[in-house]
Amino acid sequence: MEPTNPSLPRLDTMPDDMLRLIISKVGSSSSTDYGNTMLTCKSLNFGLDDPLIAKTLSIAPLVKKPHLAHRYEKLMESLLAVHNLDAHYVTGMRECFLFDNHFLGLHHLRLASKGGHKEAEYLYGILHMALGWIEEGKKILSKLTDDEGLAFVELSWENIQTSLSQLNVRMRDEYVASFMIMQPDVDCHPRVMNTVCHKCYHAYLMSEFFDMVLGLNPVPAAAVGA
Repeated sequence: MEPTNPSLPRLDTMPDDMLRLIISKVGSSSSTDYGNTMLTCKSLNFGLDDPLIAKTLSIAPLVKKPHLAHRYEKLMESLLAVHNLDAHYVTGMRECFLFDNHFLGLHHLRLASKGGHKEAEYLYGILHMALGWIEEGKKILSKLTDDEGLAFVELSWENIQTSLSQLNVRMRDEYVASFMIMQPDVDCHPRVMNTVCHKCYHAYLMSEFFDMVLGLNPVPAAAVGA
């Protein structure tokens, strides 16, 4: 059926630059919607060989389940080549916790963080503290908290736990050493996000990470059945 409103533009009459921008916005919102759009409108020729499409494509399902990324090796290679932030984040998690390569993992997390990926920024900061670069990690997490607020930081941690819940997160000697170093002499506040102060805030975040590695934190609801 033809549209009844003659003012509505048809896809085949729109400039390619405008179509390309629209498709990139669709992809940045949902990879599923992007795939459905390309299947439905076969005349569109904006695949992942287009840097704008690949750079902005959301891969939220793989962010939630990074352990499955090996099934999409060519996709990940294409996205990493154009510095897709989700792809760097997923690769960083896999390198750190699946392959135990923190050097390469932190490299990918740094790239995602510098590009504005907030969950990557959180994980980048907490791993700095956990691996012994405590003051640098504190600066990263303090900036994230100042910029985004406590509620955002807490939600980011829940999302990170969901992503890591099916990776092989193992305890390391560095984690234990940093955890012990960062413990305050006296617990000045209860271990609850909205009650900690600047003296015990980073120790609280480190404790949350430490407990997660030990398997003491409850699995977020979003990860159940994943």
